[in-house]
Amino acid sequence: MALNNYMHPRNVYKTPPDFAKLAKIYPEFSSVTIMDVSGKVTIDFKDPHSLRILTKCLLKSDFGVDIEIPEDRLVPTLPLRLNYVLWIEDLLLAIKRNDNVWGIDIGTGACAIYPVLAATKNKWNMIGTETDPESLLKAQENIDRNNLSYFIKLSKNTTTSLVQYLLDSELGQRFDFCMCNPPFYSSIQELCESRNPSRHPPKNGFTGSPQELVTEGGELEFCRKLIDESKVYKDRIIFFTTMVGHKYNLKELLNDLASEGIKHTHTEFCQGRVTRWGLAWTYQDHDIYKLVPPRDKLRKKSLPIAYQLTELPNRPYEIETCSEKIKEILNELQIEKKILSKRGKSISMHIKALKNTWSHQRRKRRLLKRQEEQEAKRMRSDSSGVNESSQNESLEKLQRVVNSAININHNNNNGSILESQVTENNISACQEPILQAFLKIFKKDDAILCEIEYLDGNAGKEGLHQIVQYIKNNWK
Repeated sequence: MALNNYMHPRNVYKTPPDFAKLAKIYPEFSSVTIMDVSGKVTIDFKDPHSLRILTKCLLKSDFGVDIEIPEDRLVPTLPLRLNYVLWIEDLLLAIKRNDNVWGIDIGTGACAIYPVLAATKNKWNMIGTETDPESLLKAQENIDRNNLSYFIKLSKNTTTSLVQYLLDSELGQRFDFCMCNPPFYSSIQELCESRNPSRHPPKNGFTGSPQELVTEGGELEFCRKLIDESKVYKDRIIFFTTMVGHKYNLKELLNDLASEGIKHTHTEFCQGRVTRWGLAWTYQDHDIYKLVPPRDKLRKKSLPIAYQLTELPNRPYEIETCSEKIKEILNELQIEKKILSKRGKSISMHIKALKNTWSHQRRKRRLLKRQEEQEAKRMRSDSSGVNESSQNESLEKLQRVVNSAININHNNNNGSILESQVTENNISACQEPILQAFLKIFKKDDAILCEIEYLDGNAGKEGLHQIVQYIKNNWK
C-alpha cells in the first residue's frame, strides 16, 4: 500500500508529479518515459538511469537547480529527503528559529542533496561533511554550478569522528541542527537480506556505492557514536538528528536516549512504499517531545506481546539464563538472532525467520511417526533376499518423507496448510525473511519478562504469536 497519505503535510510530492507535463518541458525526461495502453505516462522505476533523469528533472522543475548525479552514486529520493528537511523545519519553528539558521549535513554525498534543498528552499547556511574524495569533488561541482557557495560550504572529513573534527575546527560557531542519512548496513550480506517479502517488490532500481550503504557496525553503531559525540558538544548544536532505516534500531536508540535522560522525539518519513524514521534529541531547555511529538501514532501501532518467564529447573533465575534458553529455542526453530544491546537489567535482540519451522508441530510429529512406522513395517515384511541397494533406496525414500513432513508450512493468507518449497539447499545468502521481530528480556521487580514486537514479514502477527506459544511450550 502506498504511504503518500502519511507524507509530511507540506511535502509537494503528496501529489505525484505530472510526468506528461514534465516530459513536454524536458526532452531528456521524455526520452525515458513510457506510455501504457491507457495513455498514462510513466517510467521504468527499476532502471537507475531513468531514476537519475527523473530526480534531475524534478530538482530543475521544483527547486530550480541543475544537479549532476554520478552513475556510480546514490540517486536521492526527493520525497524522502524533503520529508526530513520539513521535519527539521518543524523543530526549528517550534523554538522560533527561522533567521540565520546554521546546519550540518554529515556525509553529504555527491549531490549534497540536503544542503541544496535547505539552501534553495529556506536560505539556511549549511556545512556538508564527506569522507569520500570523489563524492566531495562532485558535490562541490554541483554547488558551484548553481551558485550556492554563499550558503553551502563543504568540509573533507579525514578522521573517524562525525562532528568532533568539524566543531574543533569551527571554534565558537554554534549550529541549530545536524542531520545525517547514515549507511544502513554493516555488510553487503546484511544489505542483501534486508528486504522482506511481505512488501511489494521494490518499485525503484538499486543505486548507491558501498561507502554510501555500508558502515562498520551498521546504522545502530553509527547513531550511537553520534549520541556519544553529542554529549561532548551539547552546547554547540541545538538539535542532533538522524535518519534511521530499521525500526528495531530506532527502538534501541530510543532506549539509549531514555536511559540517559536525554530529551528526544521521533517521527515517521512515509513516501511511496517506503518508511524511514527520524530521531532528534537535545540538551537544551526545550521540551522537544511536547513541541514536536512523534508522528508514528498516526497509524495503527503494533502492540508488543509481553509475558513473564518462569524459573527453569536447576538453573538460576537470571536475565542471562533466560536469554540463553530463548536462544536455544530460537536455534531449534532455525530463527536468526542479533544482539542489539545488553544493559544491566535487559537484553535486546532482533530476530529473523527465513522459513516457517514452528507451525503444526504435533501434526509434523504424528506424520513423521506414522511414516516411520509404515516404512519400518514394510522393510520387516520384505524377504530376506532384499539386497543392500534396495535397503538404501528405502532409506532414501524415508528421508524424503521426513524432509517433506518437516517442511510443511502454514499459509497465513488463507489458513491452508502448504508444503514448503524452501529446503536447506536452496536458501541463498540473500533470501528474504518471512518474519522479523524485536525481542527484549528484562527484569521488573522480582520477575523476568519477555517482550516481543512484530516488525514485518508475510508470516504476520499470527506467525509471531505461534513463535511465542512455541517458546512457552518448550520453556521447561
